[in-house]
Amino acid sequence: MVLKYTWLKVLDVLKKHTEHTARVSIRELRVDLDSRGFRVEERELADDLAKMRDLGLIDTDLLVTSDGSASTAIDDYSTLGITSAGLRKLSGIVKI
Repeated sequence: MVLKYTWLKVLDVLKKHTEHTARVSIRELRVDLDSRGFRVEERELADDLAKMRDLGLIDTDLLVTSDGSASTAIDDYSTLGITSAGLRKLSGIVKI
């Protein structure tokens, strides 16, 4: 599995916020990433979060369309959480 460095930062931010609350809003994630010097374009962040969700690293809010398909909700009030697989992946890479 190939991980982008930005994905590791997203997982790290989610892990730190999870110690206080169960989930983090997209707005909080962006503010935290920006403060660490990781400015990610909105479209790229949406694509990255969708891929991370597909890999089972994060849990996101989903929007269900009228045809029954689901897509990742990416607005300032959508929330994210790190999964146990994401925690294992992060701790495994950080140990290296």
